[in-house]
Amino acid sequence: MSNNALTKRPEWLALENHFKEMEDVPLRALFADDPSRFDHFHLRLDGLLFDYSKHKINARTKALLCALARACDVEGWRARMLSGAAINTTENRAVLHMALRGSTPEGLEVDGENVTDFVQDTLALIKTTSERVRADKSITDVVNIGIGGSDLGPRMMCRALIASADGPNIHFISNIDGDALSLLLGKLNPHSTVFLIASKTFNTLETLTNTAAARDWLLAALGPDKVYDHFLTMTANPEAALKFGIAPANILLLRNWIGGRYSLWGATGLALAIACGFEVFNDMLKGAAVADRHFIQSPLEENIPVLMALIGIWYRNFWKYDALAILPYAQSLEILPSYIQQLDMESNGKGAGKNGETLDYQTGPVVFGETGSNAQHAFMQLLHQSRQVIPAEFIAIAGAHHGMKAHHMALFGNALAQSKALMDGLENTSEPCKNFPGNRPSSTLILDQLDAYHLGMLLALYEHKIAVQGAIWNINSFDQWGVELGKSIADALIKDFDNDTRNTCTDSSTAGLAQYFREKFIKS
Repeated sequence: MSNNALTKRPEWLALENHFKEMEDVPLRALFADDPSRFDHFHLRLDGLLFDYSKHKINARTKALLCALARACDVEGWRARMLSGAAINTTENRAVLHMALRGSTPEGLEVDGENVTDFVQDTLALIKTTSERVRADKSITDVVNIGIGGSDLGPRMMCRALIASADGPNIHFISNIDGDALSLLLGKLNPHSTVFLIASKTFNTLETLTNTAAARDWLLAALGPDKVYDHFLTMTANPEAALKFGIAPANILLLRNWIGGRYSLWGATGLALAIACGFEVFNDMLKGAAVADRHFIQSPLEENIPVLMALIGIWYRNFWKYDALAILPYAQSLEILPSYIQQLDMESNGKGAGKNGETLDYQTGPVVFGETGSNAQHAFMQLLHQSRQVIPAEFIAIAGAHHGMKAHHMALFGNALAQSKALMDGLENTSEPCKNFPGNRPSSTLILDQLDAYHLGMLLALYEHKIAVQGAIWNINSFDQWGVELGKSIADALIKDFDNDTRNTCTDSSTAGLAQYFREKFIKS
């Protein structure tokens, strides 16, 4: 596809015409026309329910969106991804995180290496390493140092499954702000603390700065002989890890075909295996594999992540909705909105197509969220009554993992009430401030249980949704060059702070701010 051919496709033009037919049709009318609408617009998958009936679509919308997906060769793109083709075109890399869940063909090779063999070896090492750490009762605390996908994935899963954690205390450090690490280290004992260094490249500024500080802290207490017994690392750059001093037995490998934001399924999931046990980690993989099979085998019209993707495109490109709210109604899923935010915005926040052309259509939305019912006392006001329409995705749990029945009924009731209120609204002509326009679309995903299996399934569905959108938008969802520019400028500024920043500050604003910092901090 070249030169913005997407918006010239007959399938795209058909959707533009169909949008004009649907623009003034309220959601309430769709339900009035079809009392069994829920039956026709929901899908189930092994303990997960996806309700998409509260969307501004009908059967024709769905058919037209699926026709667009076929015209953009989503099925062929999916096959190429599974085959190990280098669909990450800017970095010439395969995209095979599904292999970590056993969902790619056996015998597949990348760069002369059998992918299945690598995955099995990695799983075995995660198992033995996590069991070794868990069995060592002298270890009371484990600190995962990483950022981005090396932090959010394991942090989110460890927080979500905290009720089943029975290993050492797990902590996470990501920000380069030294206060976070300093405050944490002040509570820990260096003799009983192990650090997990999660860095695919082993050269990320934030991670290496925090790692160096952790090493200094250990050195002061343990001396040089025992320091490196307290480090494990997950990386695709073992040479750099060895140079740092980490023992070969303490290095778990990643590969270039595992993107950082997908590395939870491999070695970066070590923190979860240590916190909750290898079987819990493996249950997460099993759940994701079920979602993979569904994505690979189900027709587009009955494919949950494909429909999630197409509904998102319908809103982003035809209704011109700019944002998406992620609303998990489970406090232990408090990090899930940030996880999905990174997964989506880092993947699809692109303005250039695969052929280098400037796109004439929008891609990824602004993704934000919060747990319910906290969100109801924060930004939900805007979702209900502002002129801006923001589609929402509610995530709820049918079965409570605690004994507080009244709490769980109230929580689930609030989730249903919010989606219904967004859809129905409330007309109040006597008091306009209490008028709710309604007609605000949402999906609802319900998990039977809040456990590793169902969370693995949920995360894999979101991965596939976002990747399908990228395939239709003809962008590379698997690079993140937008992360790099600021990092390179920061590197130059940091090197110059002690001397003179004029070489890197070519504008008066940055120069003035840098000079202020030098006066207040460097020279003080």
